[in-house]
Amino acid sequence: MAGKVSSDGNIISRALRTSIRFLGEVRIELTKVAWPTKDEIVASTWVVVGAVAVAAVWIYIADKFSSVMMSLLIGLFS
Repeated sequence: MAGKVSSDGNIISRALRTSIRFLGEVRIELTKVAWPTKDEIVASTWVVVGAVAVAAVWIYIADKFSSVMMSLLIGLFS
């Protein structure tokens, strides 16, 4: 029964129908989204930039500290 066709049509027409239905539902849901304002986006961007700057400084300090410690240990045992 490899060529059996259901009452809903073949697999291509079912896939096309379900895809169209899905995209219609997506469009409806996107109208319900509370999109952020420009001011909220700018404020969020500055928070991210600040957090990245803090993380970069933290990594820099940790790298320099570990570099100094390794140099001291290598000098101690050489």
